[in-house]
Amino acid sequence: MQPRYWHEHLNAPEPGTRLCRLDQIQDGAGKEFKFGEGPDQFRMVVFRTGRNAWGYVNVCPHFWLPLNFLPEKFLISGPGRVMCSHHSAIFRFEDGFCVDGPVKGGHLDAVPVEVAGNSVIIGGSPSTKP
Repeated sequence: MQPRYWHEHLNAPEPGTRLCRLDQIQDGAGKEFKFGEGPDQFRMVVFRTGRNAWGYVNVCPHFWLPLNFLPEKFLISGPGRVMCSHHSAIFRFEDGFCVDGPVKGGHLDAVPVEVAGNSVIIGGSPSTKP
């Protein structure tokens, strides 16, 4: 059974965790981040458009597979859209909503991220999990 919220996943990063510089994520694309090892590894992706960034657990809700097939290779399906490389579901960057494909109307599991200066960090306070 999948955890209900991002922070319930094993190895999920703490709020306040710095992920990278904003300029390390290509504009109009996504970057994957991994925490932990083996089958309990927490995988997330951050998509960027300009100075905006959105984070999600890197799992398509269709069959619970990662959105990308190859490391760091996300299929961008038009501006602000990503396609699951396994079954072609298309999700919006800004809210993770599935606009087409086998889980149309579904959502990616959001991970709150913030842009602070030029850093992308996990949203929330480092002392508390949501």
